Amino acid sequence: MKTATFALVALFTACAHDRTHAPALRPAPATTSRAGSSPDAPVEETSLRFVENDYVGALAQARTRHVPLFVDAWAPWCHTCLSMRAFVFPDPGLRPLWKRFVWLSLDTERDENAAVVARLAPSVLPTLYVIDPASERVTLAWPGSLTASELLTLLGDAAIGAGPDGPLAVDAQVARLSEEKRLPECVTAGADAAPRMPPGSAVADVVRAAIGCAEDLAKDAPERARLPELAELGERIASDRAQPILADDRSDLYDYVVFAWQELGRKDDARRLALAWATFLEGEAAAAPNPAARAVFDAHRLRAYLALDEPEKAVPMLEQSERDFPGDYNPPARLAAALMALKRTDEALAASQRALGRAYGPRRLNLWSLQADILVARGDRRGAADALRAALAYGASASLTRSYPKQLESLRRRLAGLDGGPDATPVDGAPPRK
Repeated sequence: MKTATFALVALFTACAHDRTHAPALRPAPATTSRAGSSPDAPVEETSLRFVENDYVGALAQARTRHVPLFVDAWAPWCHTCLSMRAFVFPDPGLRPLWKRFVWLSLDTERDENAAVVARLAPSVLPTLYVIDPASERVTLAWPGSLTASELLTLLGDAAIGAGPDGPLAVDAQVARLSEEKRLPECVTAGADAAPRMPPGSAVADVVRAAIGCAEDLAKDAPERARLPELAELGERIASDRAQPILADDRSDLYDYVVFAWQELGRKDDARRLALAWATFLEGEAAAAPNPAARAVFDAHRLRAYLALDEPEKAVPMLEQSERDFPGDYNPPARLAAALMALKRTDEALAASQRALGRAYGPRRLNLWSLQADILVARGDRRGAADALRAALAYGASASLTRSYPKQLESLRRRLAGLDGGPDATPVDGAPPRK
């Protein structure tokens, strides 16, 4: 499945999830100070309320109330971010935390947030921060997702599991080895620790990271021999509905294991698990309480259908999401990718144009890249070059943070290859991992 088409589709289905570059975990300070939607009004005790995209205002509230500032750094294309917003933050189990923080939602794609995003420098989305309002010092940075109970623990009086031998520490260690490309150590540490870890998000993270490291090793590296045991453990965890992990994280684990089986040449196992993955996601989508919660699973459903070589199954769900969310660029972008896989390039191009018309921020670079791929498939190399030039013109004046400057350079190389060579290649190679 690591074909050009799948790599293209992965631009619109993957979401960063590795736990990298995180400060040491520390519990946020407990407080009983009053907090609310304005300095003079108490919080209505009906739900957790976020300030939207106003760091200065939220920081001022936190200073007035003498409570920490919680920041959810997210992006609208990130399905894990949407999972947190749909299934974790609304959880009534977080009620003990409502008044202990000022809560800020920060869309990392918006130009007005570029300065604070550059300062926080999240390497992963979502990243959850706790900031001391007096000094603006980051006292906690948690890259990735958590269940509501895990978030309650993380932000409570004692971060259980954050000790030197606890699951959060193991999670951070394996992620650090992965980020530093210490691949043999990453595989060994993950494979040794994961079978002894308690159920929860951390063990799923560790298995995913170790699988990714094993896949990146040279074929003859001795540590790569542990990929089958990691895949078997990952499959057991993903298939165990008693595991207390988010559906999005379970889906991620299915994703990694399916492609591990493919890497190992075990095509029957890959297809068998991909079918279980798709069935699981269809059940989650059917049980979702509203269209927004259902759309959380769009990205992974598309990946699962691609793994089954059945991208046509994604088309109806993405068309429904576009009807439900007519202002959102993600459904038509994903629809364009699915149609591209089906070689329905006229419809794919129209969908990509709709997505570009709705998009904002640096994610537009991905959409121009998608459009270029569609145009190449149609035999329109000049149109593809024009799409890439439009992306480069936008990027030259945009506020680019995180990995987008590197992507802009990739687009420059892509355009040079398109102008000078007989074949155009996608910007990215293997599907990006969470």
